[in-house]
Amino acid sequence: MPIFLVNWMRPGMRNLHRVHLYREFEKDDRFETVEFRLAEPREGGAYRVVGSTRTQWIVNDPAYPSTDARVEIGFKNATQDDHYWYWFNWIEPDRSFMLGWHRDGDHPEYGPTHLQINQGGDVVDRVSADVIDAHPGSIYHQRLEQLPSVLKKIEWNEDQVTGFEY
Repeated sequence: MPIFLVNWMRPGMRNLHRVHLYREFEKDDRFETVEFRLAEPREGGAYRVVGSTRTQWIVNDPAYPSTDARVEIGFKNATQDDHYWYWFNWIEPDRSFMLGWHRDGDHPEYGPTHLQINQGGDVVDRVSADVIDAHPGSIYHQRLEQLPSVLKKIEWNEDQVTGFEY
């Protein structure tokens, strides 16, 4: 049964929203495990919903060079406007690689939403990204759907990320 959350940014609605996101991950059979955790100090927002997966279950490309990944997503009320901030990250631990859509106040030169890739502890590239101003469950589904095509646009030189062809 779908749950519709109106004005989800109200304090009472945020708890329902976290439960909704957790259930969205649990319903998706591409995720082996799902967990809820508090955000670390270096991360934006208060929490993350994390789903562990096999890259083939998401990317569907037998030549993809990594096997394990996780999706981490978190939301927070923005302070400057009536919208919310979010972080949707694809993380491949074996390659120390992260691709993430971030709607936050950190890089206004890229607009309200940017796409970022990191390898190791370094930011490799950032580009402006399309804005999705919708319910968090919708953002989860839309970004997950976009993920395989965006991963194919990342440029690699052997094991090192060099940037986007976005």
